[in-house]
Amino acid sequence: MARPEQMIRHPLRDLIAGLMLLPVKRCGEPDYAEADSDVLVKVTEAADMAIQIVHDGLASIGILHAYSAQEIVDGQLRIEHAVALGRWQIELCEVLSYAYGLRIDCRRYTTDYVAREGGQQ
Repeated sequence: MARPEQMIRHPLRDLIAGLMLLPVKRCGEPDYAEADSDVLVKVTEAADMAIQIVHDGLASIGILHAYSAQEIVDGQLRIEHAVALGRWQIELCEVLSYAYGLRIDCRRYTTDYVAREGGQQ
């Protein structure tokens, strides 16, 4: 039976850990052709889940922004907080953009890949 810490997924952490396992070209870009296919598959899976979580979170924050406008006007919330949150959303969108591209590149190099029997854990 799996331990609780093995059942909880941490896609952003897994994505960063997977990126560290990718070989790098001299220009600093990942070398997908030289990468282990198992690593590419795990990076793709982590990117998929991270994209979904970040996208859902950004959409939810957008809804909260719409409902907080009156509180800002009334002085119950400071505009600086909304601005800081907006800047954070922009940075998360950059993460999304990179993750989309990374996912596409990883999939391109694993289209004909068949996992090893028994799989790696």
